Amino acid sequence: MKRTPIITKHKLGLAIALALSGQMALAQEQEATETIEEVVTTGTRLQGSAAAVVEERKEQAFVADILGAEQISRTGDSDAAAALRRVTGLTLVDGKFIYIRGLGERYSSTQLNGAQVPSPDPTRNVIPLDMFPASIIESLEVQKSYSADKPAHFGGGNVDIRTKSLPEEEAFEIQIGTGWNSESSSDALAYGDSNDWLGSDDQRALAQPFLQALATYGSVNFTDIARYEEISTDQARLINRDLMNTMNTDYDVYTESVSPDIKGSVSYGNQFVLADDWTFGFLGAVDYDRATRNSDQERRVLGFSGENLVNQYRSESQISTHSVELSGMFNTGLEFGNNHKLETSSIFLRDTQDRIQRGITETIDTIGEENLSFFDTDIRYEERELLSHQLRGSHLFPELHNIAIDWQYTDATSRRDAPGNVFTRQGADADIGEQPQNLNYQRSRNAAVLEFQDLEDQVENYGADIELPFYLDGNELLLQAGGEVMRKARESYGRRFGFSTESTPLSELTNTEFSELFGPDSVNDPDNNLQVYGAPTLTDPNYLAAQQIEAGYGLFDYTTSKWRLNAGARWEQYSQVSAQIDLATSTIIGAIENTTRREDDWFGGAGLTYFVDDTTQLRLTYGKSTVRPDLREITEVVFIDPLTSDKVRGNPNLISTDVQSFDARWEWYGPAGDNWSLGAFYKDLTNPIESVEAKATDSDRVITFLNGDTGHVYGLEFEFLKDLTMVTDGLFVNGNLTLSDSEITIQNTGGVELTNNERRMTGHSKYVINTQLGYDTLDGEHSAALVYNVFGERIAFAGSVFGGRGIDDAFEQPFHSLDAIYTWYPDFNSKLRLKVQNLLGEDTEIMQNGQVIQKQTVGTSVSLEYSYSF
Repeated sequence: MKRTPIITKHKLGLAIALALSGQMALAQEQEATETIEEVVTTGTRLQGSAAAVVEERKEQAFVADILGAEQISRTGDSDAAAALRRVTGLTLVDGKFIYIRGLGERYSSTQLNGAQVPSPDPTRNVIPLDMFPASIIESLEVQKSYSADKPAHFGGGNVDIRTKSLPEEEAFEIQIGTGWNSESSSDALAYGDSNDWLGSDDQRALAQPFLQALATYGSVNFTDIARYEEISTDQARLINRDLMNTMNTDYDVYTESVSPDIKGSVSYGNQFVLADDWTFGFLGAVDYDRATRNSDQERRVLGFSGENLVNQYRSESQISTHSVELSGMFNTGLEFGNNHKLETSSIFLRDTQDRIQRGITETIDTIGEENLSFFDTDIRYEERELLSHQLRGSHLFPELHNIAIDWQYTDATSRRDAPGNVFTRQGADADIGEQPQNLNYQRSRNAAVLEFQDLEDQVENYGADIELPFYLDGNELLLQAGGEVMRKARESYGRRFGFSTESTPLSELTNTEFSELFGPDSVNDPDNNLQVYGAPTLTDPNYLAAQQIEAGYGLFDYTTSKWRLNAGARWEQYSQVSAQIDLATSTIIGAIENTTRREDDWFGGAGLTYFVDDTTQLRLTYGKSTVRPDLREITEVVFIDPLTSDKVRGNPNLISTDVQSFDARWEWYGPAGDNWSLGAFYKDLTNPIESVEAKATDSDRVITFLNGDTGHVYGLEFEFLKDLTMVTDGLFVNGNLTLSDSEITIQNTGGVELTNNERRMTGHSKYVINTQLGYDTLDGEHSAALVYNVFGERIAFAGSVFGGRGIDDAFEQPFHSLDAIYTWYPDFNSKLRLKVQNLLGEDTEIMQNGQVIQKQTVGTSVSLEYSYSF
């Protein structure tokens, strides 16, 4: 069926089409009852989708890159994180966080429709961007040079996720899809009963009697119970056993066949005229995605045995991750008098991950020990949620010299719940790569370890901006001022319990399932003498934290026919406090003044744009900003990083990083959507914050944070989009290249002795390449793209000196990502898309001292999606 041409009815659409389309035709269509004049554009789909974002980028006063919804759809990216790796100078880490110009995720900030939002990640201050599905995104703006209207916490750049706006007329879209991954050809690991369709598992939480015992005794150790109740040890053991029986022990691991991915979304919106000059509109959307992924992982921890560098620990394991993502959005808008608009936006994001990891672990050449072989099982479950409510207003007063006022209020809460995570280590008669035999639980107080964590982050954010324009002899002067208040509060709680088998007969510990050994029948058998232990320790992630920022700014924007100058200053007062809590005594651990921060300072930015002609412009910008330690990082709380499995410890001596940024960029915007740009940047950092290795013994790798003395990042960025009609109609190529370097000088402090005190900054890649070869048929029925992305090796964490000998920095290796996307448009309302990701079958690798210390398979993913809209 021949696809109906796209019809543009508005003057603005006509102007954009003329600017960006190389071909255009006018036609008239005679219907039975009336004649409708229509403008028919026959430009490529790329040109149509890039129009608005290219124009917006061109009009920016500072260096910025923008991705529109159609561009995101074209590359087949399913969430904000995956889409942002296409932006010049950005790289994606762990599928969740972005590095801007080689600076780690701590140096980037994220906003949602211009407001700050909380994070459910326990070890990072930025929200995982994979939580935002592409279906709710209108555009993504990445501003790389600082301006006074942005928060002063600005290092590599600021990402603003702008959700879909209200439709101008009735709009409906439904999408369904499925997928498969090459690593899922084998059976997946599973345990217990299957989770419900939301991925929830309500049986994992601690029972009320257990919680009451913790509140009463401060722990569940039978010695503490006996002391508090003034009863005998035997009586206390019976109470302890009753408490152990309330805990979920349904953790027997088995394998099951992998089901195909399931995904779907639906959205509906409309607009109504209520009365003269009064219009009401709404938009609702729901997105659902369920998937299972298998991968194989190799992991090593290096250390010294005498003079030799050895693997203190190494493992090979299988990982199965069952994930469910659910998001919802509901927006409303009321426009009146043509100059006033009120909008509300409520967004709910939720994802669950059930991760099972099993495999052989060996401790090798450790001093005073023989080589040992174990079979480890690590089960982790987490629920992450974000709920955001926004109220925004926009007002124009023509009678008051065209003063414009914009304001917003945002209340957002994020939460991470990780109940009942389990780790067991069993002795095994097997080496790496062999099938484990004669599994036996160790006689230990921690034969099985259960962890329960709960984190809640709340942010209240409100502010207003006022603009006053002046027109002076054909030139325009815009004065802008505003203020913002942000309040953030975080609560984090964690408990760790051990199942003791210290006096259990060996026959009960060999070749026994988890539920059999720790189930009620075994627990109630007095001969087994099973107990549960657990009391708060300094390693439990229990803390309270709060942060408040009050800010005000002013700037001016002066534009003539040849140049534009934008400059402004921002004042911020920043207060922050974190307190580690002893849950047993409900007291603060340590001196709270050591984790209290109060600062106020002036920040600012300036940008000069010179218009060479109608197609070419030059930009020069300067910015002064800061990067502050996170709430958690200034307490000595220890977390397990859910992505790397490493322990992460805070440092109360951290101070803020001062950042000065310089940018220069040449831009050319040609016909048919073609554009080219070449930029240079330089960032000077004082007291940069770095992730370093503090300890590496046995299976533990502990990461902490240190302030360096100075840091520098500098480089070149090149971006292009070129129509290849000289080869064939509908063919185009676009991409970007970043070449950069960095330096940091950092001293040995906090009990950490670094191997390299001068090196590149953590997370910095010397090059980043993105390219896309696309093709659109002129009849509009078919579209295809081949998308490639790669980053240069980057330091995952800095190496340290142990026992007088240094271990090198650990480098994450380049990942060559090649994706193919094909889309068929059978009619004006339908779309069928086939996407193949990681065609090259690349794996992720981290190397240290010439050895692969971590490797994980990714596999090739295939998905098929169908959507219908009107």
